[in-house]
Amino acid sequence: MKIFTMRPSFQGYAYSHIVQWYYDRAWNTMTGAKRAIVARTVDLYISEVAEEHRTVRFNIPENTDDGDEFLACNKKNIKIIDDFFADNAVRSKHFRDCLEIFVARAIDEIFETDLCDVLQQRMFPEQVSPQTQEELDMLLAETNSSYTDAVNECVRVFRNGLGDDSDEDLEILESKLLTARSKLDRNVGAIESELNRRKEKQRSKSD
Repeated sequence: MKIFTMRPSFQGYAYSHIVQWYYDRAWNTMTGAKRAIVARTVDLYISEVAEEHRTVRFNIPENTDDGDEFLACNKKNIKIIDDFFADNAVRSKHFRDCLEIFVARAIDEIFETDLCDVLQQRMFPEQVSPQTQEELDMLLAETNSSYTDAVNECVRVFRNGLGDDSDEDLEILESKLLTARSKLDRNVGAIESELNRRKEKQRSKSD
């Protein structure tokens, strides 16, 4: 889906905030998306977490064929998940159950996104930060190009405010800004990697 073709690199994001980024854009993109995501999240959670181990008390319809009862329960469950993303205290309460992972899997199933891959890459990174002069020069050129493109688009879209621009214009600008930010995040990642390398080297000497 178009809304997911461009995204931040999520440098420095908590796992729950990464999932929330997809969650917010999903339900803003398709009518009924939030109901579908929450319903699938509940299905996955109920089927995989034994009742005696659940910290989340989702509302389950007694009669699964009753559409009105299902919608009523779904509405209550939406509030539970919205509260989970909005309140750190609620997330801490349900930390053991990794509720955000069930939401992520539901989003991936419905929208065919790369959300679970993003989470896996954050937990078990495979992408190496650029280190050589050639790699850094290439990253700098890409960063400069993406930022120039994003700023030029901002100048065009911001003129006269945002009220006169189409949804497509705003989505294109958002994508270009997210691309530029992801490039900048890679620059930050390269610096963080070098600083961590130096700290490890100093630590090894002290040992």
